[in-house]
Amino acid sequence: MEERKGKQEVMCGTLDLSALPLGCITLIISFTSPRDACRLSLVSTAFNSAAESDAVWGSFLPSQYQALIPSSLSFSSKKQLYLSLCENPLLIEAGRKSFWLERMSGKKCYMLSSRDLSIIGSDLPEYRRWISTRGARFDEVAYIRRFRWFEIRGRISISMLSPMTHYKAYLVCKVRNFCGLQFFPVKLSVGVVGTEGSKRSAYLQPKKERRRWPYWQIGEEQPIPGDDVQFPKARVDGWLEVEMGEFFNEGCVDDGELEMSALEIEGGIVKGDLIFQGIEIRLSTAELDTAWESLLPCQYQDLIPTLDSFSSKKDIYLSLGGNPVRIEGGRKSFWLDRVSGKKCYMLSPRDLSIIRSGPPGYRRWISTRGARFDEVAVLLHVCWFEIRGRISISMLSAMTHYKAYLVYKVRNVYGFQFYPVKLNVGVVGTEGSKRVAYLLPRGRPPNDVQFPKARVDRWLEVEMGEFFNEECVDDGELEMSALEMEGCNRKGDLILQGIEIRAITPN
Repeated sequence: MEERKGKQEVMCGTLDLSALPLGCITLIISFTSPRDACRLSLVSTAFNSAAESDAVWGSFLPSQYQALIPSSLSFSSKKQLYLSLCENPLLIEAGRKSFWLERMSGKKCYMLSSRDLSIIGSDLPEYRRWISTRGARFDEVAYIRRFRWFEIRGRISISMLSPMTHYKAYLVCKVRNFCGLQFFPVKLSVGVVGTEGSKRSAYLQPKKERRRWPYWQIGEEQPIPGDDVQFPKARVDGWLEVEMGEFFNEGCVDDGELEMSALEIEGGIVKGDLIFQGIEIRLSTAELDTAWESLLPCQYQDLIPTLDSFSSKKDIYLSLGGNPVRIEGGRKSFWLDRVSGKKCYMLSPRDLSIIRSGPPGYRRWISTRGARFDEVAVLLHVCWFEIRGRISISMLSAMTHYKAYLVYKVRNVYGFQFYPVKLNVGVVGTEGSKRVAYLLPRGRPPNDVQFPKARVDRWLEVEMGEFFNEECVDDGELEMSALEMEGCNRKGDLILQGIEIRAITPN
């Protein structure tokens, strides 16, 4: 440790993490989360080996998970088992409950089937029967044919939930003919047995489907939904859900039970055609938002012009992973690597320095289909050229291995097949990483010389070099350059989209 006098600044010496034993790295990562393990796997080959190990992913699995897995299922690794539990809910307790893990945190989630609930109906005969329906998690669901009132209750042991976790419960249902269900709200409650609990009120018919007051109630005032009354929301699986309430499990009570209830006893009119799949207990949006927001870059709000159109931080993250946004007046394109959340960029031709030797009008700007930017550069009739781009190191993700790529197209290009381009990536003022490449694919490249590769967006790219950002320098710049000045022969019609800087996953 070194202290600079006068500035009261403490500088810490560099710790070579790769010098730690693999078992030590594995133990450290096992105390993090699945999200952190995926991110740490990108630091180095040693971290990747540790983060992919069964010891790490076994620590993220719930205790006694072996009893939950059917003997007919087999997995090649604990990570594969973990991901399967996130994507494919398991039926447990003889098919009365469904169990899965929340992917980001490994927290436990459940759905209580209608067979696991207490469903009490009215005095009408044959008010309920059990049916099978497509898209349900369980073999049977409850079909409430006719009723004047109903009460649904479900309980789950608090010890089955993850500690220090904010949960919400949802009633999952379908309504066929909306018979009588649009007139009176259902009273919903979630809480530990014997306590007051969290309360909600909701109609079971979607708002747009609400009908007029029935003819036998004409002359009476139709109730108007208040601001605190919910309407069901559509789920991706085709069912509807309404929020019943919330519960924070501090993990202090292991022998208590969490009870969820839905009660509709008002009106006294005949209602029916209601299908209950069950009650789902999952992490609240607030809890999920906290996890997903930790993956988003600082000041992400300034990068997304339509922030209000997203319902959650997860939607923002996934959008940035699949839909690059233009920043800095359209001079750069920004996105997140979907797996690691690392920041990636493309510098447009307008953000590059393009120097050439040739007649006037050596370059023009055009619009072309499939480009990320409004304009790309076409190099016309040059004898030699030099392309340089810079980006502040502070814009890159820390502890991340990056590679830079020159992205371009060749249409009627000529002259680029004779001499290779010299490529370089490095911090300004340092030697940097060097490559050599031909920009026009032809034949077999000599040793240590690249040919371009086709991208899925139908452009070509050549690797310019690589850079590992340790985040030791915040005020430096990373420079990427491409230089071809050997033959001095005429060349042209190269369409340049820009320089792409991507995070790389170690092998």
